[in-house]
Amino acid sequence: MKIKLNLIFLKDLLKPSSVIGVIVIIALLSVVLTQHKLKERIFKKPAVEKAQGVAGTKTEMPQEPILVKVYKTQKKNFDDNLPLLGNIKGFKEIDLKFEANGILDSFNFKEGERVEEGDIIGTIDQKDALLKLRYNEIELKKTQNLFDIGAITELKLEQAKLEFESAKRELDKTYLYAPVSGILGTKDAEVGELVTSNDKIGTLIDDKEVFVELGIVEKDVGRVKIGQKGKVIVDTYPDTEFEGIVDTISPVIEGKSRTQTAKLKIKNPKALLLPGMFARSSVSVYSDTDVIVIPNAAIDKTEDGYVTYVVRVNNAEKPAETKDAVKKEEVKEESAEEEGVIEAKPIKADYRSADFFVIKSGLEEGELVVVETQEKLKDGNKVIITEVQEAIF
Repeated sequence: MKIKLNLIFLKDLLKPSSVIGVIVIIALLSVVLTQHKLKERIFKKPAVEKAQGVAGTKTEMPQEPILVKVYKTQKKNFDDNLPLLGNIKGFKEIDLKFEANGILDSFNFKEGERVEEGDIIGTIDQKDALLKLRYNEIELKKTQNLFDIGAITELKLEQAKLEFESAKRELDKTYLYAPVSGILGTKDAEVGELVTSNDKIGTLIDDKEVFVELGIVEKDVGRVKIGQKGKVIVDTYPDTEFEGIVDTISPVIEGKSRTQTAKLKIKNPKALLLPGMFARSSVSVYSDTDVIVIPNAAIDKTEDGYVTYVVRVNNAEKPAETKDAVKKEEVKEESAEEEGVIEAKPIKADYRSADFFVIKSGLEEGELVVVETQEKLKDGNKVIITEVQEAIF
């Protein structure tokens, strides 16, 4: 209706000689066309949206491939060594005591001196013992003479012999002999002191074998076992490794530091290791050959167990390039990025360390496992490999 009225109005204004009329006509036509286009947009837009709704308004955008770094699995030898600190001690520390009471008459060695088996370490006063021995020696000779002429029985002669042997034994108790070869540790008595059979006058350390007393923190308890091999380095001989075996493990965890004590037994034929030395030790808690090892970063823990994500490369049939062997800890980058699809594979561990996972089952040599990604992975994800690692330790 409005358009018709406008046209009637135009007839009145339209005159060949009127310039103003022409201008008005052009302006009105412009307004009409603008209104017509606006209506067209308003009424057509819902129809377009409806048409798109039929096709599906919840259509998902195509997933962008996830960038990942992978490790190419290979079989190798694996050793896990637990570093520990400790102090060297004598494997046998023998308390030195006299068998008799008396005044300490001599002490023949200084602390730290070497003592051979059978050496006389010290003596107590021998006057009474020597007098008794001399007396019984004379009595034995007299008894022997009487027995030879038949004046006494053989029983009397045997009694005299026993008394003489007893006197010799008492004199022998005034000597302190070294029971084994070793080093004199502590000296606990001085010449002139009265000592008894209960008093320790010193310590003898058997140094043919020594042990390193190690403190194992609570989180590592259970990793160290009797019979495991270990190595020791001391500052005195920094270029020499001493090998030993875990000999004993304390059954309790003690102290504020919550540590368990273990002893690493080491043969010491040249007496190079001395009690008191500080030792840096490592115990081999796991060792195996020809096994697949992956970093813990490649492992995901689920309710059903451990899972690792393997990349199935799209051009898997393409032959692998041959390259020179790389040195350990060297990372090789592919010349071009490769696309692939994720496969979540359940795996089982034969052993797990702080950094590595030794595979018992679930992986084969040559598979590509994801070791680094910025997104959560799941089965079927498309990925792009940005780097392939061939050495992890």
